[in-house]
Amino acid sequence: MNQFNKKLESAKTRQLKKYSIFSLIIIGFFFFTIIFLIYSRGTRIEVLPLEAGQLARISVVDNFSFSIRDVVYSISGNPIIKVSSPGFNDTTVTIGSVYLGKNFPLELSELPGKLVISILGNKENVANTSWKINSRDVARSAMLDQELEAGTYTINIDNPFFLPKELMVKINRNKKTKLQIDLQPVNGRLDVSSSPHGANVFLNDKFIGKTPLVNSQNGGIYSLRITADNFVDLIDKLEVTHTKSNLKRSYQLTRIKAKVIPKLSPEGGKLIVNGSLSKGPLFLSTDVEHRLTYMKYGYYPITKKIKLLSDQEKEISFQLEPEFGKVMISSSPPAEIWINNKIYSNSSIAVNLPAITQNIVFKKEGYRSVTKIVNPTAKFSQKVSVKLLTEYQARLQEAPREMTNQAGIKLKLFIKPGDFEMGAPRSQKGQRANEFQKRINLSKSFYASIFEITNSQYGKFKPSLRKSLGADNAPVISIDWNEAASFCNWLSKNEGLQAFYKIENKRVIGFNKNTDGYRLLSEAEWEWLSRKAGKAKQTIFSWGDEISIPHNTANISDESAKGKMNFYVPSYNDGYVGTAPVGSFNKEPSGLYDIAGNVSEWVHDVYSAIPPIGDAILVNPLGEESGQLHVVKGANFRSGSITMLRPSFREGLTNTGRDDVGFRVGRYLYGGKNE
Repeated sequence: MNQFNKKLESAKTRQLKKYSIFSLIIIGFFFFTIIFLIYSRGTRIEVLPLEAGQLARISVVDNFSFSIRDVVYSISGNPIIKVSSPGFNDTTVTIGSVYLGKNFPLELSELPGKLVISILGNKENVANTSWKINSRDVARSAMLDQELEAGTYTINIDNPFFLPKELMVKINRNKKTKLQIDLQPVNGRLDVSSSPHGANVFLNDKFIGKTPLVNSQNGGIYSLRITADNFVDLIDKLEVTHTKSNLKRSYQLTRIKAKVIPKLSPEGGKLIVNGSLSKGPLFLSTDVEHRLTYMKYGYYPITKKIKLLSDQEKEISFQLEPEFGKVMISSSPPAEIWINNKIYSNSSIAVNLPAITQNIVFKKEGYRSVTKIVNPTAKFSQKVSVKLLTEYQARLQEAPREMTNQAGIKLKLFIKPGDFEMGAPRSQKGQRANEFQKRINLSKSFYASIFEITNSQYGKFKPSLRKSLGADNAPVISIDWNEAASFCNWLSKNEGLQAFYKIENKRVIGFNKNTDGYRLLSEAEWEWLSRKAGKAKQTIFSWGDEISIPHNTANISDESAKGKMNFYVPSYNDGYVGTAPVGSFNKEPSGLYDIAGNVSEWVHDVYSAIPPIGDAILVNPLGEESGQLHVVKGANFRSGSITMLRPSFREGLTNTGRDDVGFRVGRYLYGGKNE
């Protein structure tokens, strides 16, 4: 190696030494810095209380800290430590940044002690013990088992069968304190009586004497049993407590029952036992007398007296004998006699009937059936006698003289109007040739509507037309005769009456004169109502025989029609140009309204211009069953001539309606015969 190379090698060695020394200095500085930082962040753990700190063990939970005795060092972050000490609860905690490098106080909580107290004595009696610790309720049981912090406590023990007790107990941490105590029992007193006296008394199945007795007993629960011959054992539960130490009991013993099985014939009656209604089988007290009575309506009752022995089962039979009573039955006129739906006779009878309610019905064709209820008895005879009424007589008795039907139509009853003369003689001023004089007899009672039928009433029959008819209380007009007849049948149907008119395809093809269904008034009825009803004698006009019309009599062609109508009544003003609300004028002698005017009215009869043959009296005439024309009667708001103002005036119109024609309805009280 030449000199140059030696110098170069020597320079390299020196340079390497310099680098090595520099590296060692850097590494030493780094470790010094780390150790300085660690020691500068050392935190001393101060464990409290002092007793816990003396034996405390500190361990580090995380991986970036370590501890040396009671100092914890952390390389980074906040260290987590666990501290334990005998007799104290272990604690794990994170040291906050504010405590790093300083003292960190940590107080450990003491482990609790355990208190166990049991009571000597009967388990059943001590089971309901109430425990309090420092006046706080903690348990209701036979024993106390509680964890408590170390310290001194006041224990209160309260049991209903013992005197209350208070203890002072010291509890050490992590120690078990076990006590057994003996409570002082309550000194109680039992006072027992019974009816009957002298009954045996057992307490918890031990005989203690006979009633009445007084007995001392400690507090507790007792089973009391009282026994006596021929009486049911009585069992009761008693509790002697410190709040109720003196018990007084009085017992009513029940006699032993014996079984009684009644055999009853016939069944369905009433069994009375010692005054009370009963049902078998019976359980009755022994060694006393019992009174049993069996009775049934229609039979003679039987009473029996019995006395029973203990554990006896007895069967008692009752066989009742039927009771009969004599009943004499008759009627006038003689009729069929039906008893309980069985016919007995067609005339008067005397019959023995069972002493039960008997339903007697008297039946005779054309007469109202009569039902009588009778209760026969053997003690005396009875008489049942009735007078039968015809159906008409019965209805007449029941019928109201005025009524309002379901459609709101007011009707008045006219009873057998009798004889009058229809039409007018040729000599009567205004008479027309078709006003034939006829002798009439109205023998049937009938109802007639007090007012003409209104728009409101007709609208219930034809709701679709209601809005087009006009004011509610105005008379319905422009109704053809068949429609008026259909309205009558509708009224009958609503009231469960047999229809008067026979209608096919909206046309009347006939009628049934023997029904009491609604119909139009007959021409004879209408004229009688206008000329004679409510009057001493028949008159020419509705208001009388004088041609002058009294004020407020009717809605007719008055002064306001002058120049508009062919005829009008001078010096008369009714206040209406057209129709008036029904009932706007004075009531007529018949009790009806508007017969004299307002609108003319359809009547039932087919129109005929053929004079009657002979002078025979026509009884309740209704005319032909069908025809092309029907009669219209009465004046209307356009009537102003003497001819039209007379009730005998009659027109024959086709069945189409007219704006000055309405109608009113009627019906027979009884449509059948035998009035």
